[in-house]
Amino acid sequence: MNTIILSPDEPAHVRAAPSHRDPSAYYSRLAQEQHFFHDEANGWWVAASAAAVKEVLTSRICLTRPLSEPIPEALLGGAAGQIFGRLVRLRDDDAGDKLRRAVASALRGVDLGQVAVVAHRRAMELDSDAQEMFSVDRTMTFMFALPVQVVAQLLGIPKASFGDVMAWLGDYGAAAAAAATGIPALTAELLARGHHGAQALFELVMKIRRDSQQCGPLLHALANEARRVGCDDETDVVVNAIGYLVQGYVAMASLIGSTLLALARQPALRTQVVADPTLVRPLIQEVLRCDPVTNSTFRFMARDGKIAGHMVRQGEMIIVLLAAANRDPALNPDPDRFDITRADRKFLEFGAGVHACPAEKFAPLLVEVAVAHLLRRGLPFEQLESSLTYAASGHVRTPLFKR
Repeated sequence: MNTIILSPDEPAHVRAAPSHRDPSAYYSRLAQEQHFFHDEANGWWVAASAAAVKEVLTSRICLTRPLSEPIPEALLGGAAGQIFGRLVRLRDDDAGDKLRRAVASALRGVDLGQVAVVAHRRAMELDSDAQEMFSVDRTMTFMFALPVQVVAQLLGIPKASFGDVMAWLGDYGAAAAAAATGIPALTAELLARGHHGAQALFELVMKIRRDSQQCGPLLHALANEARRVGCDDETDVVVNAIGYLVQGYVAMASLIGSTLLALARQPALRTQVVADPTLVRPLIQEVLRCDPVTNSTFRFMARDGKIAGHMVRQGEMIIVLLAAANRDPALNPDPDRFDITRADRKFLEFGAGVHACPAEKFAPLLVEVAVAHLLRRGLPFEQLESSLTYAASGHVRTPLFKR
């Protein structure tokens, strides 16, 4: 058992780190000094080193949800629970394994060149006044809108519905996060809005799925891949099409915001990237390593077993610190140095094992288009830091800019 000694400037615990101003030193210390430990005060295990994180993520006895509660109890009986329970990223059953392959194959089979074209076009459409420099507020609106609206378009969702879809996603996501993690606290209003958003999303995407003229290439590909692996449940297909939106809504916006912060904090680097836009891509990759969106995830023991040399009991929770593992010298030499020219860069933003995220090329591409567009248009970089807060979350690091 370990006693955690914190400096005054460190997060109170690992689930407070994603919304902390700068948890980088904390993550570095855990990766090097406390590879896998039990947090006595909070009752959870923590995997911090690259080796421990990889072991947990690839272990078949470490589940995405506890066996006793595959769907958070608070979500049961409503549309939010129906969506939560069918998303392949939260399932460990045999049917989920097959469907997960279909979800990954469909996304990885998308023509990235065409995605870039759609994203560039949508960026211009969102840029309503090409003569005016982006304000802080417009920057945040843009970073949330562009990625999810590109995904929506690939599914076949009409542009007239984009505003509603973003509101529904926000409501479902907040309720699901609150029910599953306790951050933010779940209220009756939040839950009701989450169920409403989930139901509205489901009805819209189901309607599109049944209309061959409207069904977009990504939704069509998912349906075909699901059929190929023997998954004929139309509801599963529709829910996991919504899953593309859910995953992208906060994650890609967060990565855009963190990339802009890296440029705001390093004016010399910003000058270099503005002069050579091809550097946006390695910049994003280094941000994924140093300031990842998914700071942590969690796993639950299916049965008693040894993890990283420690006996962990059935049902116990493990906080998997992806952000700490990225700063493990065993994964990356000189890990605390931000270097966009870094050779053989490694990071765990997209996970490992059967639940690895298949968006490792898709998501950075959309972020690259967004960042490049914002750089061309001009941003008040000096105001980003002063307007910065981080969204309340136990696992996801989302910068928010508000004047």
